[in-house]
Amino acid sequence: MDDASLVSLLTGPFSSLLLLAGMGIGAVRFFSGTVVPAVSRWVDLHLTQNATMIAEHRADREAWLTQVKECAEQGNRIEKKIGGLYARLDSLQGRSLQ
Repeated sequence: MDDASLVSLLTGPFSSLLLLAGMGIGAVRFFSGTVVPAVSRWVDLHLTQNATMIAEHRADREAWLTQVKECAEQGNRIEKKIGGLYARLDSLQGRSLQ
């Protein structure tokens, strides 16, 4: 082989194909070794945050439901007391008119 054919082989389409294959292998290694673990950690962190937020929301909802039930019960007790007061007032007004 003479020097011209060796230079042509090193700088021709075959060497470009080898360079492209090497770059592809490097890109795959970089992607699978760096990008995929980083994205996996990000997704895991995001899912953990969502699970925490949902658990906090459930706790808040339970506390809110408890407060609403207590408020409704207190409203019912107040309504009964007011009804009793109106009944007493009606009986007292009936006595005073006679």
